[in-house]
Amino acid sequence: MWHRGTVFVVQSDEIAGNYFAKDLRELHWRVHFFASVNALLERLAGQVPDAIVLRDRYDDPSPPIAAARRAALGAALAWQDADACAQARIAAMDAGADACPAPDMSMAEWDALLRTLCRRLQGAGRPAPAWRVDMHARVLAGPAGERLPLTATERAFLVRLLNAPDHCLRRERFLPRNAAVERDSVRRVDVLVATPGRLIDHLN
Repeated sequence: MWHRGTVFVVQSDEIAGNYFAKDLRELHWRVHFFASVNALLERLAGQVPDAIVLRDRYDDPSPPIAAARRAALGAALAWQDADACAQARIAAMDAGADACPAPDMSMAEWDALLRTLCRRLQGAGRPAPAWRVDMHARVLAGPAGERLPLTATERAFLVRLLNAPDHCLRRERFLPRNAAVERDSVRRVDVLVATPGRLIDHLN
């Protein structure tokens, strides 16, 4: 089935959240539902969607929104809270939200908003990536049908790189947590980056 894109929805009220996810699916979005931001962040370590929708009330929306934004730099991000005041919405957008939709927004408007945000973030006229990570097959897929198997570490690494267009990602954020020697840690990152490049050059 054809889909507009992938949306991750977060809402602690699972009944309401699942209804919202169902409505988005009927509008041809591929939707994954999460009951908490922590569950979302775990999934973002391996897959970054086209858009993220947070539909929960937060005393301070900045921390959860900033965390989602850091984990998915290339995704559209919207936060909806029926009781949010203007100051909370401003804080949310300062933390990385692209939009704070009105509580009574229809599903047709949601569809239009998500399409607009995704189109804007992809950039007008920007060509689609020649290579992409196939999360289900766990391979790096190329434009001519090339398929390179990936380890879990390589997959998570490439997902972050390919889903952060026009952003500078600090090398230190990719270092192994249990690395004993800093120089060895940097070398491991260099090898991880270089190896897929050599494989792609070989295939080309």
